[in-house]
Amino acid sequence: MTPKSAVMAALDRARRVLIVMHASPDGDSAGSAVALGLALRRLGRTVTWVVADQVPERLGFLPEIASVRTWSDVELDDFDTVVAVDCGAASRMGAPDALWTHCSLHQIPLINIDHHSKNPQFGTINWVESQMSSTGEMVGELVREAGWGITAEEALCLYTAISTDTLSFRQVNTAPETLDTAHWLVRESGLNLAEANRQIWDSRSAGELRFLGWAFRHVRFSADGRFAWLTVPRAAMEEYAVDDAGVDTVVHHLMSVDTVEVAFMARESADGQQAKVSWRGRAPWNAAELAARFGGGGHEYAAAAVVSGPLDEVAAAVCRELAPEAHE
Repeated sequence: MTPKSAVMAALDRARRVLIVMHASPDGDSAGSAVALGLALRRLGRTVTWVVADQVPERLGFLPEIASVRTWSDVELDDFDTVVAVDCGAASRMGAPDALWTHCSLHQIPLINIDHHSKNPQFGTINWVESQMSSTGEMVGELVREAGWGITAEEALCLYTAISTDTLSFRQVNTAPETLDTAHWLVRESGLNLAEANRQIWDSRSAGELRFLGWAFRHVRFSADGRFAWLTVPRAAMEEYAVDDAGVDTVVHHLMSVDTVEVAFMARESADGQQAKVSWRGRAPWNAAELAARFGGGGHEYAAAAVVSGPLDEVAAAVCRELAPEAHE
């Protein structure tokens, strides 16, 4: 039995399903989780979604997103199956220790659906496809092959997952199969593609737009133009009233410069004790390998890590890892 077949069989047996997004969920994790849950509800399952912190406001257009719970609101006895969606490691679930004890004691299957290459296969059933563009593409493939059909709401969620993780089909992870899945979603559901793209890409706040202008003024480049980076202090975020999710979308703009091979953005944490570093790169650079040097991970073209230390010190350390000349 293939991993995908094992997932289908487990979901066929499931009746009360807990679906877990990763902490600070992006479009892929939230979209994949909601779509899978909505499909399972159509099949008569009871479904609950949970996240360790909260879903970013920019994903508020996804159906049922307001019903996502936090772990403190979840009763573990209410579920016979747990599904982790787009969680590259067990820690990304942000789950309490009680979950692992409960699953072990009651032999509750933990289904791990993910596309990160470094996933340690932490589930009792592991379907990990690192060549897939997104977990959304995987869930779409599962729904399609299972013959469950697809609704417009589910298609919006999966299209959001695929579009955000491929940067609107512009990243190297976009394959013919990715486009085929997107085509199937639109064709079968009647999804309004123009409206979906507006909600995903063109619904930023005025503050985010002004922040983008600030970011462009503060981008730095190495002398040879191969590296670009941006440090974002908390004070700048407060000035333009942007949250973490609003800032995290900025890093891909740095790669739009024709000479840039690798770019990173370091965003200061709320307490000033850490910085989230997001890398983007193109061959021969591997963003996941760069992030791994700081305890993070991701994909070869996009990766991230949370690094302890003051913002400027973290940025300097990342620059040194790229190359000594990565300074103006």
